[in-house]
Amino acid sequence: MVIEDGGEYEEFARLFLADHFDPIVAAHSAVEALDRADGSEAMLIDLRFERAEDHDLLGDVADVAKRLFAGDRGRATRWLKEQQGTLILGALRDAGHAQPAVFVHDFPKRRLANLKRLYGQVGAVASFDAKAIVATLEALK
Repeated sequence: MVIEDGGEYEEFARLFLADHFDPIVAAHSAVEALDRADGSEAMLIDLRFERAEDHDLLGDVADVAKRLFAGDRGRATRWLKEQQGTLILGALRDAGHAQPAVFVHDFPKRRLANLKRLYGQVGAVASFDAKAIVATLEALK
């Protein structure tokens, strides 16, 4: 399953990953991801959902603004968009979906280790490299 706010990841997956993972199912919000996760073999997740509508974001803007940004809702919304992929992964894990998940992002080692501690089978690749994505997902199984 591809989880993103646009269409680039889905297009990439259909072109370069369909031989390994078929069918390619796309979700463009947390709601769609939760609805479509059953039966998916693995997840390719976009970290940043910059094009997402505010009402589609997972997370409480007011709470994040209060806790992290001294009440600044604009900064809180940006933070939710920048972290949306991890928030969606958390919701999927809470719902019992334990499939391997890969982000296309160059996480610092400490951050990736924390994601693994929180969410189990999580990996990351620094760029859209089909061989690296497949190898990372296979290593997580």
